[in-house]
Amino acid sequence: MQVYTIKGMGCTGCAATVEERLSKVSGVTAVRVDYDQQKAFVEAPKEVSLPALQKALEGTDYTIKKD
Repeated sequence: MQVYTIKGMGCTGCAATVEERLSKVSGVTAVRVDYDQQKAFVEAPKEVSLPALQKALEGTDYTIKKD
């Protein structure tokens, strides 16, 4: 599991949007976004690149960085 910090989320709806977008990244098998912690927990058989995850959030106010 990879853990990332998400910035820009203002509500649980934002967390749902981030979760939905990240789950569509190739290779990702599961995503859980915790609004209170401002974290995304990404599961994949191999490490998914940070640029791929960043691209999934393009056009939003959300940013992602590796913990």
